[in-house]
Amino acid sequence: MTGRLTAFVLALLAIGVLVAVFSGSGDQTPPPPTLAPGQRESVPMPMAPADIAAIDIPAIGLSTDDTTDLGLRADNSLDVPRRASTVGWYEESASPGAVGPAVLAAHVNLRGDHGAFARIGLMAPGQTVEVHRDDDTTAVFTVDRVDQVAKDAFPTQAVYAPTPDSQIRLITCGGAFDHRAISYEDNIVVYGHLTSAYREGKAD
Repeated sequence: MTGRLTAFVLALLAIGVLVAVFSGSGDQTPPPPTLAPGQRESVPMPMAPADIAAIDIPAIGLSTDDTTDLGLRADNSLDVPRRASTVGWYEESASPGAVGPAVLAAHVNLRGDHGAFARIGLMAPGQTVEVHRDDDTTAVFTVDRVDQVAKDAFPTQAVYAPTPDSQIRLITCGGAFDHRAISYEDNIVVYGHLTSAYREGKAD
């Protein structure tokens, strides 16, 4: 009897060990470490999709959390924000930081109010655009070039075509104002690519 009891106990112990091993073998991602306010931690690039929470463009003094999603109009052109201060993200484009071009648009002005993208035509290569996302990460893009193009020759392919990496496009109106058409004749397009990404600690 003693031998059977010993074998039974050993069997139970073996089962317990197996349960412990398998219960700990799941693919469980540990939570990110807690960061002190202002402390930054780099995150992998490209990033997983996430919505825009805010945008900072230090070179032109823009810092706003007034953002919205944009779709297409009936004529298949990109819709525009309803307010001068709003930055819109085209919802069929890439999430900022994910693979592909993220397309953001805002007004140069609207009904006499200064637009969020009024000064993007003054930007230069090497300057940065920071897109803060609702997953508490920030995608930092570096400007490659700034183009002014006629609206009837808009570079659709260059702006919207898929890219192998994470890029950004900022779009607004520019050039002369056509009073008959009540519209600017040109568009300003800023092109950039993802150069870093981080998560930052926040105060409670």
